[in-house]
Amino acid sequence: MAAARKLESLNENFLTCSICTEGYKDPCTLTCGHTFCKGCLGKFLKTRQDAIRAKSIPCPYCRQMTRAPRPDRPVEEWVKQIKPSFLIQGLLDTLACGRNIDHDTENRCHPCQDLGESHPANSYCQDCDVPLCERCVKMHASLPGTSNHVIADLGGAVKVTRRRRCTEHNEVMDFCCRDCNKAICHKCCIIYHRKCDSVVTIQSIMSEMRSVLTHNKGLITKSFNDTERSLQQHKSQIDAISHNKDKIKSQIRQASQKAMDVIKEKEKELLEELNEMTEKQSGQLRGRIKSGEIDMQMYQQYIEYITQVLKSGSQTDMFDIYQMCQSGAITEATDRDVTFTDSVPDSKLIFVSEIDERKLHKDVKLGRIQQNVCDVMDTRLGKINLSGTFDVMCRPVLHKTVSIKVDGDRKQSYTCDFTVLVVDGEETLVVSDYNNKCLKSFYTKNNKSRHSKLDLASNPSTVTRLRDNQVAVSFWSHNEIVIVRVTPDLVLQSRVTTKKKYKCLTAMSPSTLAAGCWDPPCVDILDVSGRVMRSVSRFKSGKNLICKPNFLCATDRGNILVSDSGSVYCITPEGDVVFTYTPTGDRRLGKPQGITTTSTGHILVTDKGAHKVILLTPAGEFVRDLLTSQDGLQYPHGLMFCDCKLYVGEHFEDTVKEFNCSIPQ
Repeated sequence: MAAARKLESLNENFLTCSICTEGYKDPCTLTCGHTFCKGCLGKFLKTRQDAIRAKSIPCPYCRQMTRAPRPDRPVEEWVKQIKPSFLIQGLLDTLACGRNIDHDTENRCHPCQDLGESHPANSYCQDCDVPLCERCVKMHASLPGTSNHVIADLGGAVKVTRRRRCTEHNEVMDFCCRDCNKAICHKCCIIYHRKCDSVVTIQSIMSEMRSVLTHNKGLITKSFNDTERSLQQHKSQIDAISHNKDKIKSQIRQASQKAMDVIKEKEKELLEELNEMTEKQSGQLRGRIKSGEIDMQMYQQYIEYITQVLKSGSQTDMFDIYQMCQSGAITEATDRDVTFTDSVPDSKLIFVSEIDERKLHKDVKLGRIQQNVCDVMDTRLGKINLSGTFDVMCRPVLHKTVSIKVDGDRKQSYTCDFTVLVVDGEETLVVSDYNNKCLKSFYTKNNKSRHSKLDLASNPSTVTRLRDNQVAVSFWSHNEIVIVRVTPDLVLQSRVTTKKKYKCLTAMSPSTLAAGCWDPPCVDILDVSGRVMRSVSRFKSGKNLICKPNFLCATDRGNILVSDSGSVYCITPEGDVVFTYTPTGDRRLGKPQGITTTSTGHILVTDKGAHKVILLTPAGEFVRDLLTSQDGLQYPHGLMFCDCKLYVGEHFEDTVKEFNCSIPQ
């Protein structure tokens, strides 16, 4: 029963046409790998006039087109021209055979049934494709025509395989024509393959077929395991990204809350100031109101007294009040300024907003979200640890030295510049060899060190990373920039003609380059076609520090670091100076060359004349000498920092030194 369930599962999941949802009938496989019944596929094709006009057969599942083998023939014949799927048909035949020979009591010997008898079948003739009883097996073996037939025992766990027969001659296909790469019967050998050079029995190449199938199974299994492992790593990366997202979201909200706290504090201060000023003004007015109310009471008394005197008609009282009016006593008592304008001249307060919404939107910054240059690289196989953070007090230790000398070099190799990429999970060092006029890549694959070499027309100068698998190369004495694809082997992708000879390059983005030129001294902003979008030859401040730019490096803020003759400076693409580092005395720069940034934004620059690597703050202030001649440096030239690894190239040397910067001081 278990075997029957397996056969039914195989039939349902792998041997069913997705159009008619029934078992395959005359199956054929398209170039996309999907299989359908020829009849179903023909009916579907008639509904797709666009595919017919394109002389193609569309896949009903994935819509990929399969070119009709002979589009000049009628449309009805296009599907018939597709090569049948022998593998699917073989599985169908095996399944049908398994059904016919199920170990059930109803299975009977076919020859006996033809004779009107009924005997249980315990064997199966693969050549005649019939079940046999013991008696018929003996007769089968005794007859000359069937004595060499293959008999399989149905009583054990023997898997019965139906032998394929020729559709034209109904003969077992025991032969293989290597020239035509197809299975044939002995009649086909005589009729159609007489002129073929290599016709052998299938039995004779069984060991070869097993070896090829085993090898391919191994390759597919490896691909399956690699894909499964890669998917698991991708899922882990998604979980890590989600966790990091929640962490950063919390940090953004904290920064936002801090900004709102500052605004709330400003609001509180303004409200307190408003309360103080209005209270002062209101207090003055309340005092005047109290004084006015007292005066009004006095006025009321005078009015009532005069009214009463006039009403009484008393001459004495009238004369007394008359004398008071004539003497000016009443006028003096009532002659007061009741407007109070002199006491509160600025009674109305106004609020003058100092918020410029456009400027506020531009200037108020909670922070920024960024990736280190090395973090952008693909780390599927864990070659680079993204969690490393540069420690300014670290003690770099030499980890290894990579020799760039390879077979075929005609001259002493010279490491002019280099960069590090991760291609298909492999950390790849790409080096420009000035003396041998070539670009080289060094990587490890299957635990073996490998390299690639690309010959160039001229002596390469600097190399910069454009994308995960693409670099750009400049030429000091040649009006050209070369774009190279890294697979990690090197493939020339394009040549870009420029109007100037550029000594150094750095990538501002995958489509924008900054290039340093000596004649005339300038830093140009280029697109990938070599067109100069902007040229900086004199700073907006009026100064002109650009003399001989040796190396460039783009910062995470979009600025450009430049190592020049005796100085290091940072400029914006528009030509503004961010900072300059031009020390004097003992700290005077000899010959600044390679320049790079760390994950924390600190700046590293090589001083070839002083035999050291200098560490600067992101603002261009001196921190300390990171590496000196005591660390084995002679004439440091090229430089790159990537995930706590510092790569240093020596002038006119054929090595690149890798230092580990994760060890604290």
